[in-house]
Amino acid sequence: MKKSWRFRLSFLSSVILLGSAFLSVPASSKAASVTCSTVSCLTNALAQAAPGDVITLAAGVTFNGNFVAAANGTLTGKITLQSASSSNKAELNGGGTGSGYTLHVTGDHWVIKDLKITNAKKGIMLDHANYTLIDGAEVYQIGEEGVHYRDGSSYNTIRNSYLHDIGTVNPSFGEAIYVGSDKGKWGTFNAATNHNTIANNTIGPNVAAEHIDIKEGSTGTLVENNTFNGTGMSGANAADSFIDVKGNNDVIRGNIGYRNGNSNIKDGFQIHQRAAGWGQNASFTNNTVYLDNTTAYIVNAASGTTASASGNTRYPAGNMYTGSVTGGK
Repeated sequence: MKKSWRFRLSFLSSVILLGSAFLSVPASSKAASVTCSTVSCLTNALAQAAPGDVITLAAGVTFNGNFVAAANGTLTGKITLQSASSSNKAELNGGGTGSGYTLHVTGDHWVIKDLKITNAKKGIMLDHANYTLIDGAEVYQIGEEGVHYRDGSSYNTIRNSYLHDIGTVNPSFGEAIYVGSDKGKWGTFNAATNHNTIANNTIGPNVAAEHIDIKEGSTGTLVENNTFNGTGMSGANAADSFIDVKGNNDVIRGNIGYRNGNSNIKDGFQIHQRAAGWGQNASFTNNTVYLDNTTAYIVNAASGTTASASGNTRYPAGNMYTGSVTGGK
């Protein structure tokens, strides 16, 4: 049966309209993959990144510069910045430990995987960046903080990473991982840097300040299954424990700390109250610390703070807890 000319015309119009619909899909909605071996390629890829994109850096190549990850991914379309090889990692080199950030993340839903981050004042800075994963990174030769979750950056994770030789210029600010902001900076940065996870990392040697500093104004930081090497901690600016807890409802569990004869390390973990209502309800469970003496405490809770503790072990046997620590055995 022959179709009428009206039917054929209608069918052709439908095909044209359908094709136009496909052509009108914005390019940003289409995930892209790019492999970079030059700085210009990486810079362009970061500037044009869209949900679902994967930016892969050639194995073993050094990319010199200060890089910004500002685009937003989504829960189901994270933006990935990764090395092509986990054993021969690409390197982001910030050009000098006196200034700048090697990598500045200001977007949400990034995955930063298997990269070396080095040679800047601060290694990875996250500002109002949420739901970002740092996995398999090596952060080293940094003038001040290695990784800093700042300005409300929440629900982020750093895992399986190696942080060492940090605080090479300014030991007083040489924390490996810094969560939140000191109360003196609350007028500049959002203090509510909440529910971040620090897991399965190796921290030290030669981290000048605390290995992890959890600031007042932050809530619910989880620190688990990390290994701390105290060699090289300077003691500057009261850097005298592996972790300094000043937030609320923080969970510290399953970590191992080695003092390695460093007399600057006074206790395994400390809690302080820098602002009223903070330094509360920290939990310390199943941690093991090698403290080289009998006098250092596993947990030292300063006046005004509260904590619970159980299942922790110290070598050699000696002081366990001081201050308002409940359940300690």
